Amino acid sequence: MAYITMYEFTVEGKGEFAFDMLRRDRCWPKTETTDSVNIAPYHRSALYKELRQVTLVGLSPPTEGRWESFGWRVISTLRRKVEV
Repeated sequence: MAYITMYEFTVEGKGEFAFDMLRRDRCWPKTETTDSVNIAPYHRSALYKELRQVTLVGLSPPTEGRWESFGWRVISTLRRKVEV
């Protein structure tokens, strides 16, 4: 059996989502209904100023300092091995 390490982590922030971090940390939104919606641009919306959480799943651990440089912080991380 072969295994890969997957990371599930939640980031929290407001304003423009750090889209470049999806590429950088090789991750994607965990759910389509909640997490994908919370990364959508909110430029002219009151929601743009609200604190949001997005759970992401990926192949690399989150680079916490880089997330913080975009105004988002990593609030939880889970690492697990997945059979492929």
